[in-house]
Amino acid sequence: MEIDVKRIAHLARIDIDPQDEKVVAGELELILARINKLFEVDVEGVPPSFTLGEAPVDLAEDVPHESLCRELVMECAPSVHNGYFKVPRESQGV
Repeated sequence: MEIDVKRIAHLARIDIDPQDEKVVAGELELILARINKLFEVDVEGVPPSFTLGEAPVDLAEDVPHESLCRELVMECAPSVHNGYFKVPRESQGV
């Protein structure tokens, strides 16, 4: 599998020296190989779990409640345009 380290670095917004690209590509290939190994495990009949350990998870009861007042929330926002939060653009056509 060919890994495009430059593209991944661009998407992650990190700088990688060109001389390190082969090392990083090798490390990513190793990670992906280990992840793919998980797909070989037979999980037929194994119930889904929320934890990785033996400790049970105490989930809070999902109780409906009244939501926040839109006007109050918008008053607290640093920037609003036409009733929506205005945020800086992060996507540059990637």
